[in-house]
Amino acid sequence: MPRIHILDEETVSRIAAGEVIERPASVVKELIENSIDAGASRIIIEVENGGISLIKLVDDGCGIEREDLPLAFQRHATSKISTADDLFRLKTLGFRGEALSAIASVSKCVEVHTRTRYSPVGTYLRLENGRVAEIKDDGCPYGTSIEVRGLFETIPARLKHLSSPSQELARIAEIVTQMAIIHHRISFELSSGRRTLFRSNASETWDDALIRAFGLRTAKGMISIIAEGDGFDLHGMISSHDSSHHGSELILVYVNSRPVYSKVVVQALREAYRGFLQSGRSPLAVISIEIEPSLVDVNVHPAKREVRFLREDEVYDAVRDAALSALRSSAIPSPPPPARIAEPQLWSAKPQIQRTLPLEVQAEQRISEPLIRIVGQALDLYIIVEDDDGIMLVDQHAAAERIRYEHLLEKCKSGSISQELIQPVTVELSPGEVALLDSFSGELGEIGFEIDPFGGRAYSVRSVPAAAGLESPESIRDVLREILNLGRVCRASFRDEALKHLACRGSIKSGERLSESAMLRLLTDLFACDNPRTCPHGRPVVVRISSESLEKMFGRR
Repeated sequence: MPRIHILDEETVSRIAAGEVIERPASVVKELIENSIDAGASRIIIEVENGGISLIKLVDDGCGIEREDLPLAFQRHATSKISTADDLFRLKTLGFRGEALSAIASVSKCVEVHTRTRYSPVGTYLRLENGRVAEIKDDGCPYGTSIEVRGLFETIPARLKHLSSPSQELARIAEIVTQMAIIHHRISFELSSGRRTLFRSNASETWDDALIRAFGLRTAKGMISIIAEGDGFDLHGMISSHDSSHHGSELILVYVNSRPVYSKVVVQALREAYRGFLQSGRSPLAVISIEIEPSLVDVNVHPAKREVRFLREDEVYDAVRDAALSALRSSAIPSPPPPARIAEPQLWSAKPQIQRTLPLEVQAEQRISEPLIRIVGQALDLYIIVEDDDGIMLVDQHAAAERIRYEHLLEKCKSGSISQELIQPVTVELSPGEVALLDSFSGELGEIGFEIDPFGGRAYSVRSVPAAAGLESPESIRDVLREILNLGRVCRASFRDEALKHLACRGSIKSGERLSESAMLRLLTDLFACDNPRTCPHGRPVVVRISSESLEKMFGRR
């Protein structure tokens, strides 16, 4: 019996669908793109259970003719291209004819109500497990309404690997926000249950769209960039050097109004920002590139998330130079600190500083003599200590992180972690962050945050974690956003990951010169910890080099 055989059509469809539809946000993205291509001026999205139970989209686009409707759910059926050459003349977001077929094949049920402007009556279509179950006349309004129910219900393995409903909802909110920024002449609305997470008006300008997406404070801190190239134009908004944010960079790239990831654009922006950002700060940027379709390949990724430019160097130079010019015009970066010139020496502190402290470590690491001596600090990063059995190198940042983590954990367990602010701080969140806040409100309360709704997507922070070093309103806003975004990847361990983040953020940094008393205090606190050997993230705090090992290194044994 032959071992190689042809897969049946249903299996082929599900494999193909898996490349296009990865999660609920993928469905929302594909449906929005169809609505935009249909000329919609208003798009309303409603979801339940993070889009797993229901995704409903209603638009006022051109609708679908009855005879075309069943075809729309067949693989590779499209009205947007006819030949391969059309891929290099694309003016639409969709083009493969895969999305609707893929959605239907991984959903329990799909229902469509649609009507064109010239039809006296609309059409209703129901598909079950990817197959047409019913089609009939329908008295629906102009446009299209599509409901997707039971996503991945027929594929338990895919359903199992989805994140929590709140995390999936946050991803959906991100997609809607990204689309609303670039397609700001279309009104968007996203709701979950009875709550509206995002709403934008069709009359908004580019600036208004950014305010809706990121909040007034963030949007006001952005500066405009414009550039022209051979066959392309770009415009965008980037954060100035003093309005950047903590955490990972947020760079939104659009190519011909399509949200994509572009390594070329990201690298160009990183190069432009070099020397303008303080340590630990990241840029925020929204870049739109309008380019001749023949100069870009949009068919390089199954989910259309990436593109390839024909002349990458020109795009790179245009983005970098435009961003660099805008940053230079908005501010003068701080000059680098002068280099320290000194006679060559082994340690950065005086050798043999006579400071001693009691040492408590785990049994297998216990030292016979309960006293150690601080030798000094190396590379403004490691504290060197000596005992009768050799030397130890202590990572000062990892040590401070361990100390702060255990301190915060103890306060959390005792219920004394919350510290009330003299003046509440107002924070405006993105739609995705609002979804995460709703989901993790209990855990945020456990680690010391007290947050109340303040209207729309604004919230009032009344209390913060004590001993977390949150002193300024800006630091409170940054930390809250950073902690909320942890919820995208660590649902089960959210509280612990949040405490680790707080501990890391407020700790002594690498490259910080410490006084003798500061080193002594740090080591005293470290060896009083329950686990002084590793930082909360598992990195080693202490590396020991025994006397015997040193003697072997120098050939004395």
